[in-house]
Amino acid sequence: MALTVFILRLAVLILVLPLYLLNFLGLWSWICKKCFPYFLVRFSEMYNKRMASKKRELFSNLRDFAGPSGKLSLLELGCGTGANFKFYPPGCMVTCVDPNPNFEKFLIKSIAENRHLQFERFVVAAGENMHQVADNSMDAVVCTLVLCSVESQERILQEVCRVLRPRKMSSDNQWSADEDEGQLSRLIRKSRDSPFVPVGIAGFMAVVSYGLYTLKSRRDQKMSIHLIHMRVAAQGFVVGAVTLGVLYSMYKDHIRPRLFNVPKK
Repeated sequence: MALTVFILRLAVLILVLPLYLLNFLGLWSWICKKCFPYFLVRFSEMYNKRMASKKRELFSNLRDFAGPSGKLSLLELGCGTGANFKFYPPGCMVTCVDPNPNFEKFLIKSIAENRHLQFERFVVAAGENMHQVADNSMDAVVCTLVLCSVESQERILQEVCRVLRPRKMSSDNQWSADEDEGQLSRLIRKSRDSPFVPVGIAGFMAVVSYGLYTLKSRRDQKMSIHLIHMRVAAQGFVVGAVTLGVLYSMYKDHIRPRLFNVPKK
């Protein structure tokens, strides 16, 4: 067994040896920056197909953040190849920030395909230190799949606060605690969205309660056997409810819209 583990470790070391050599020579980072944009072009196409409706929903209110002039100045952190451009409102003035300069030619192509936007400039900088962008100069900041791979999320958020223009909220837009969704309302809404979850929980509690109630009247049956039967019955009820919930979700989200042309919410 030890020999097998040693051989496997040796094989892995041999496979990654070229990567260590490239990193030692300082070439690995250069190769990644050169190749990554080509990978991201293909990935963005597939990602946008799956997330198009969600992105339209998320970016639908960007126009509400326009400045006093009526124009929207938008900064995109980690812009990549410009996959979000098609979802921005017409007339939006876009400034892009990315530490990889090799994205520039892909951004130019994306801008050419999205004539409804006004491209301001491409800044080669990390989100933690984008001093090229002036204070209080942006109406909105967008970052997609970025914060999970940065060195310091705190520093990026500080930079975001620095470049954003301060906004005065009107009395109509101010948040009120009375308007917040209560715990009971949230529970009712989630129960309506996934009705089999509360059914499974209620069934589990009912089976366990019945099993404990009949514990004294089990006669000659061993307590361990009785508890095993109770556990199996409770778990079986939960698994059945979860299975029905998955089938119901598949029907609601995929089968029913195709059969009856029901628009997705």
